[in-house]
Amino acid sequence: MLVELAVRNLKRTKIRSVLAVVGIVIGVMAISSIGIFGESLKAVILENFKDVANEIIITPNYMKGFTSIDRRTIEKIENFPYAKVVIPIKSESALVVYRDKRTYLTVYGMDLRDAKEIFKLKSGGYKGCLIGERVADFFDLRVGKKVKVGDRVFRVGGIMKAEARYDVSPNSIVLPLRDFDDIFESDFKMVIVKVERIEDVDKFRDVVENVINRKEEKVSVFEIRTIIEMINRAFWQVTLFLMAIASVSLLVAGVSILNIMLMSTIERTKEIGIMRAIGAYRESILKLFLTEALILGLIGSVVGGVLSFVGGYVIDMLILKTAKYVFQPSSMLYVLLGISFGISTALISAFYPAWKASRLEPIQALRYE
Repeated sequence: MLVELAVRNLKRTKIRSVLAVVGIVIGVMAISSIGIFGESLKAVILENFKDVANEIIITPNYMKGFTSIDRRTIEKIENFPYAKVVIPIKSESALVVYRDKRTYLTVYGMDLRDAKEIFKLKSGGYKGCLIGERVADFFDLRVGKKVKVGDRVFRVGGIMKAEARYDVSPNSIVLPLRDFDDIFESDFKMVIVKVERIEDVDKFRDVVENVINRKEEKVSVFEIRTIIEMINRAFWQVTLFLMAIASVSLLVAGVSILNIMLMSTIERTKEIGIMRAIGAYRESILKLFLTEALILGLIGSVVGGVLSFVGGYVIDMLILKTAKYVFQPSSMLYVLLGISFGISTALISAFYPAWKASRLEPIQALRYE
């Protein structure tokens, strides 16, 4: 009965009701679409970390005066529990020359079997000298060509794909350890450890601290997942900020509903007086007006929530050039958040007019012209 009466009252002011619904649709759509885009952008960036979330990078503790990691320490790390893959790496900077072009690049020395765990190849194989894709473009190098690194000449065996990494850069040159040692006199500068499960990261770190750093803090331990957590926090804050800006449109919709309900209270003063005169309680009048607002909020929020997927799709295609993350589960959370905000805005905006209507005295309302 209450719902039917509320629907009838809204139909009496169709234009104002439709405008209020449109305002809520725009507000919900803006909030949810921005939330979906934020999640999509985060997913695109975190995709680069999906294979390295269980990685731990061990480096010398430069703050304590250590500049390298000795072979004995590496052997200990290889025998630690939880360690699935252990990759010791040497690195130096060297002049690289090809024909009339030359530049200084980082040169890594490692077992090429370990290189398979870190780098993906664009062409060639894991043999001889590996060079980064951008390095190859700079020198106009192809597999099979010869390049001078320091005082030695090497044949390019493979070209590494350019990708974002936070442990070793693919925009470099990788040599087998034996060839690296022929050019440089250098100890290991880094050890990359991959554990079986991401839950084992903390356990492995504790083992390193208790064994290697027990007497002196020889090494520093960095977890790749720390970067992932920082990215998650940063994107959550940015997304909330953008959603707060978008919520201004919902505020406008709330003012529209407030105006509609106040106008409705004035126009229906006599009707409210009659309802009160024949026995309607104040709570019934309050519920009637809130039901009208709830209907407006539900319709606008649901429609806005559905259209937000369209908005998210358009934004993702325009900026990210892909829409594969639009319908991920986290996107639904932002849609539900937008719908909740829409409904809440409608109810909060309607509360004062509803309360004012419920406080009208029957005799004064009947006399109103």
